[in-house]
Amino acid sequence: MNDVVNEAADGAADRAASGARAAGGPAPRVGTRRLVLFLPGHDPTPMDYHHGRFANQAGRFAKLWSFKVEVAPRGDDGTRPFARWDVTTEGPNWRSQTDYRILCWDDIVRALDDRPDPVRLWRGLGGLTDFLFGGAARGYFRASPRYGFFFFFPYVMVWLFALGGLITGGLAFWLLAGVLGTMLAALAGVVAGVATFFGLFRWPGRFWRLHQALDDWDLARNYLHDATPSVDARLDEFAGVLVTAAQTGAYDEIVLVGHSLGATLMLGVLDRALDRDPHLADGPARLCLMTCGATIPKLALHARGEKVRRQAARVAGTPGLIWVEYQGRHDAINFYKFHPVTLRTAGFERIEGSQPLLRNANIKHMLSPEKLKRVRKRPMRVHYQFLLANERQASYDYFMVALGPLAFADLTARAEGPLGRFAQDGSLIDGALIA
Repeated sequence: MNDVVNEAADGAADRAASGARAAGGPAPRVGTRRLVLFLPGHDPTPMDYHHGRFANQAGRFAKLWSFKVEVAPRGDDGTRPFARWDVTTEGPNWRSQTDYRILCWDDIVRALDDRPDPVRLWRGLGGLTDFLFGGAARGYFRASPRYGFFFFFPYVMVWLFALGGLITGGLAFWLLAGVLGTMLAALAGVVAGVATFFGLFRWPGRFWRLHQALDDWDLARNYLHDATPSVDARLDEFAGVLVTAAQTGAYDEIVLVGHSLGATLMLGVLDRALDRDPHLADGPARLCLMTCGATIPKLALHARGEKVRRQAARVAGTPGLIWVEYQGRHDAINFYKFHPVTLRTAGFERIEGSQPLLRNANIKHMLSPEKLKRVRKRPMRVHYQFLLANERQASYDYFMVALGPLAFADLTARAEGPLGRFAQDGSLIDGALIA
């Protein structure tokens, strides 16, 4: 935790230096300091790859908006519960500094991925069946029919692979019965059928992310039933990172980002952090939560989802905390126009006193028509667009949230987001910066 404190102190010095530079130059340069704590979903991606992809995408973001972005090398040694790097972003009349942290649990995901396929199959189907009989599947079709079909995707794939195994086994028996006799031919058919099933399960199953889906449903079932001690311990660590950072007083703004299953887990982090410090959202740093591509209803709609429902209600009702959820119509894995707290259909209009504020992340506006046509048949690629650079300036831009000069509350208050706020040279048109 000392790293966080030391970095925050360095940030205070950076802001003072920025202010001094601003006083002497013809164009005012405003120094801002933001901490972003990003919690990814069920993703085995190594942190080095995350850093490389972030730097690449940040460069595309800078080119799109005519900004200058400098992404520092990783600043952690791999022993902390987070990977970290710093980012400096500049326009002609502004400057912002972001401490970017990824809360790491990829080792837990990789441990699930390393399990033998028979174990994965048994545990994953068990998880799916728990959600099926727990009433969640029925709720999915009410909330988002596309998510309902997504829920049944692993079942369909397993049955198709089983059918392939049955056909192969039957053919083997038919070809060998006259040569080996009934008993040996039947044994050969069983071996051929099982081998075919697990061969298909390996490929194209892995290519179609069936392995990841089964592991994810197994983990979700265990999390729901409080049977994930390793995940719970990691969330405790993440809560400590958040509380320590908030108490330094060195940040203007702390933005928590949860994507996919990470949005649900981020509720658990905040719940733990508020237990440690009930006044966490009182300042001095503004505490903000952005959930995107979120799957909170995945667990909350289960009959045993009381833990998630309680955490969502607590976060939504915390004074001083700003929660905004971005949802995309093209993403079959999130719950479009569905409220993660009330668990009812909702629109994007602002309802005074109600959190989270729902905002539309229209991927059609973020990508070129040609790119959208290429990726829309790849559900996971569309799902990850929430975290990638846009090809076109749009109302939702992940890197504008993480790296830009606009305060989170200001950026999200308008349905248009950053549109109309910057000149062609990257200058901020009005003065609504982080104070």
